[in-house]
Amino acid sequence: MVIIFSILAVIFTLAGAGTVLKFGGLSKKALARALAYAAGVLISAALLDIIPAGFGLSPAALSYGALAALLLLFTVENFAAHSSCSEYMEECEVHPLGAAALGAMGLHSLLDGFNIAVGFAPGTISGINVALGVILHKFADGVTLVSLLLHAGKTPGQAVKFGLWLAAATPAGAFIAAPLLRNLPPGAEAFMLGLSGGSFLYIAMADILPRLHKAYDRLSPAIFTLGFATVLLIRALGD
Repeated sequence: MVIIFSILAVIFTLAGAGTVLKFGGLSKKALARALAYAAGVLISAALLDIIPAGFGLSPAALSYGALAALLLLFTVENFAAHSSCSEYMEECEVHPLGAAALGAMGLHSLLDGFNIAVGFAPGTISGINVALGVILHKFADGVTLVSLLLHAGKTPGQAVKFGLWLAAATPAGAFIAAPLLRNLPPGAEAFMLGLSGGSFLYIAMADILPRLHKAYDRLSPAIFTLGFATVLLIRALGD
């Protein structure tokens, strides 16, 4: 299951990149609605699946893991061009993408793969909800990455090459994390669940939701709620 969803994450990243190359991207309203749904899934998967599972193993380790995720992502996004330059829907002047920015974006993709692998630790239903949140987020990542690369002066061929490299980092992160999860002591597993849950909350609440408030789309709150409903429905079907 981890392998299948990791491959789907790659496909969605490339689909987002291809949308920009073929059609020039999505409208801000359409992207805002896609991100509203993704944010609803990310938050509910974190609060209903990942964090409760970690809390049952070790509340302290879970908390330290979540704090570590917040610190790591904040630090990474200070180097990643897509965050320092209005990641999704705002106009901005794009500076050349250096090695540090691309490296930071690659690390972010690795963490997405890590989240998919860790999400399946509490069970299949949790893993499906987590993977859904990652996959939806990866489509927006593909849109953002290629848009920034083209604005930075890269050719479409170069944009595709970088997009493939970053997309491949997600299954690589899953393959690295999966063996580490076998036979972990409860405290270590809780810490890794904290890393995953904390990163989901950070992505949704620090990256996505503040920009949605600037989109002024009346349908976004309903679509955001639909993300919650999707996770609840998957949980209900799994019981």
